[in-house]
Amino acid sequence: MDLHLLIQADSTLCRVTGDVDISCSPELRERLLAALQPPRPRLEVDLSGVTFMDASGVAALMAARRRSLRLGGGVCLISPSSSVLRVLEASGLSARFPVRRKRVPAETLDAVRTAQAAFRH
Repeated sequence: MDLHLLIQADSTLCRVTGDVDISCSPELRERLLAALQPPRPRLEVDLSGVTFMDASGVAALMAARRRSLRLGGGVCLISPSSSVLRVLEASGLSARFPVRRKRVPAETLDAVRTAQAAFRH
């Protein structure tokens, strides 16, 4: 598991990649909880790069959610991978987390459109 934090004006963005299992979930929990400090009680967790997550990873997310709510914030999951969605749904906890998709920069969309147009010709 790799984890990178980006401090933003009113929240912290946490990008998690790789496998999240019992061997690394204590570190995930510790770092998520440490990121939740006033004046940034909101946490955005980008899980698009997570290839596997077990119940211990979900427990780390739940711990962050509880602390964030106590501080008046919340935890939002960004583009969770299918493996993350499966474990959240299997645990019955998917409704506890708002989910949003990554915003794609306009430059990226323009590049994709240009490549598609060139491919069609």
